[in-house]
Amino acid sequence: MLQAQMDPLATAVGQVVVCEIDIPEWGAHGPDRYTHAYVAVITRPASHYEGARLAMIVKVHDPCKAPEALREDPPPSATWLRDPLKPTVADVYARPSFRVPGAPQDRPAVQVGRQLVQEGLLLRHSTARSKQGSAWAEAVGGDIPPLEEDVTSASFGAWAERELDRLEQQSWWHRL
Repeated sequence: MLQAQMDPLATAVGQVVVCEIDIPEWGAHGPDRYTHAYVAVITRPASHYEGARLAMIVKVHDPCKAPEALREDPPPSATWLRDPLKPTVADVYARPSFRVPGAPQDRPAVQVGRQLVQEGLLLRHSTARSKQGSAWAEAVGGDIPPLEEDVTSASFGAWAERELDRLEQQSWWHRL
């Protein structure tokens, strides 16, 4: 389940550790084998924080790990396979308790995104994003291509909530 963890971040909600995880239903040969999942785990919550300990999930497509046939003849919707090949945001979801108001640089979700950029794990943002996604991308940094599709997908948020709840039932993150 846990693949790697990054250095802890001091945030407004407490200490956060970003972890790369496996999503079991993707499988080793599933359609998302070139997708990485990162989860923000609040390892030492601030006294005022009352939200869930697994607070955010970021999916990133790595085009270098996509099959050669897919890279050579990508479908039009696979904008993440455009040159130059860079790890590209697929989806982002932060639980409401993790969406702290204030200056962008002080927001935990922005700090998580910036760490992914600094580590070279997220270098480009999606061309399909919501207004909130565009604001997050601007605050996080990295390559921000022009918006091609304004999207607000409730389906990813619902999946992310269920997945974060499922992951919270596991023990791997308790040892961080």
